Amino acid sequence: MKTRFVQDGLSAAQEMGVFIGDDGSPMRLDTGETAFFERQLEAVEQRLYEKKLRELKYRRLIPVSNADGPGAQSITYYLYTKTGMAKIIANPSDDLPRADVYASRHTALVHSLGTSFGYSTRELRHAQFANVPLEMQKADAARRTVREKENDIAWNGDANYGILGFLNNPNIPVQEMPQNAGATSRAWADKTPTEIINDIQLLVTGIRDTTNGVHSGDTLLLPIDQYNIISLLPRSEHSDLTILEYITKPGNSFGLTTVEWLTELKGAGVGATDMMIVYEKDPEVLEARIPMEMQNLPPQARNLEFLVPVEAENAGVVVRYPLACSFGYGI
Repeated sequence: MKTRFVQDGLSAAQEMGVFIGDDGSPMRLDTGETAFFERQLEAVEQRLYEKKLRELKYRRLIPVSNADGPGAQSITYYLYTKTGMAKIIANPSDDLPRADVYASRHTALVHSLGTSFGYSTRELRHAQFANVPLEMQKADAARRTVREKENDIAWNGDANYGILGFLNNPNIPVQEMPQNAGATSRAWADKTPTEIINDIQLLVTGIRDTTNGVHSGDTLLLPIDQYNIISLLPRSEHSDLTILEYITKPGNSFGLTTVEWLTELKGAGVGATDMMIVYEKDPEVLEARIPMEMQNLPPQARNLEFLVPVEAENAGVVVRYPLACSFGYGI
C-alpha cells in the first residue's frame, strides 16, 4: 500500500509534465534510488504520526470528535429546550397545559489546514550513498506546525475566518474575581488561601446554580503561576494539605477531578488579566471538531525536489452547553 503511495506520486508528477534537463526528459530515479525512497518514506510516514513532541494539551482537555468525516463543508448541531408544565385538572377538562420542545440551530464552517515538507534529489542520493535514514526533522516540523495550529484554534479560534475556540466563545459566562480583604488586588499572589479557595468555589457553585444542578464543573484550568500557588500553599495554618490537595480531595464539595495549568490562560482575561476556567469536560458539553486528522499526501516532483503536502480539516470548538462552563478573570 505504501509502495503504491510513492508510485502514484511519481506517476502523477510525470503526467503533470514535471521535467528536468535541457532535453525535457521527465524526472526519474534509478531502480536503487526508487526502492530506497520508498523505504524511507514509509519510515517517515510512521514517524510523522507516532513521534511525541512537546505536549499540546488541547486533545487531553477538550474532547475531540472526528465524526463529521473528511469533506464536510460545515457542521450543524441543534440545541433542544424542553418547556411546559403539568397541573391538577378537573374531570372532564379542556384546559390541559402544553409541553413542547424548541430547537435552535448552530453552524460551524470547516476550514482546511496545510503545510508541506520535501527532500531534494541530492539529499536522496546522499542518504542512499551513506545508507542513513532521511532527515526526520522535516516531517516532525510539518507535524508540529499542524498540531500547533490546531492547538491555537482549539483555545483561541481564528477571528480572520470566524472560527470559535474555547476561550473566545461569546456565550460562556465570564465574571471578574472579587478583591482581597484589603480591597487592593484581585491577584492570587495578594490573597489568602481562604480567598483563593472562595474564588474557585465561586465558579464551581455558579455552574450548579445557573443550571439548577444539571451540570457540575469537574475540570479547573489555571495559568502556571496560579497553579504553582495552589500546589505549594497550605490551605490554612493548621493544615498539611495544600489548596490543590484540598479542592481535589474525593468527596468534597468542589467535585473537581482535574486541575491543570495552561499557558494560554496567562493574560487571556478581560484587560489582559490572567484567567481561570471551570467546566464540565464532557463531549455533550463541548468538542473540538476535526473532520479530518492530519495526513500527508503522495509526494510531488517539483524540479529537483520531492514535495510532500500535509493537510487537515478543522471547525474549531463547538460548545453546546455554555452554562456548563465558567470563566473568571483578574486572578
